[in-house]
Amino acid sequence: MKILPLKRFSGQRGAALFVAIFLITVVVLAAGIVAMTSVTQQTGQVRAGQADQAWYAALARLESEIPGIVNSQSCPPGGSEPPAIGMPTSFTCERVEFQEGADAYFIFNLVAQAALPGPIPVRRSARAQIIVEDPT
Repeated sequence: MKILPLKRFSGQRGAALFVAIFLITVVVLAAGIVAMTSVTQQTGQVRAGQADQAWYAALARLESEIPGIVNSQSCPPGGSEPPAIGMPTSFTCERVEFQEGADAYFIFNLVAQAALPGPIPVRRSARAQIIVEDPT
């Protein structure tokens, strides 16, 4: 039995190198996509947490102003207030007098706003309307 020598195919040289480079490129691209997705997801979660914090800061400012308005039946000075929970808040109040028959009422339109400046700014506001009967 005669053993024939193997033929070398000159067109096959470097094919393994090409496949290896292609596979490495695909794996690196997949890892990059996974990393970008996780960064985007993390940013979204941070933003949602900051939005909740801003909402509760605005609500706290609104709740703190209501007793004074009901007792004095007038709008307190508005404007900004130092951060209560790490977030600056602002407050506006508008008083409207309303007459219904022999009864007089004061309607207070309140808006409290909390904002967190930064690379991802967050701003939330809370609104309320209070109706107080005029005691006179």
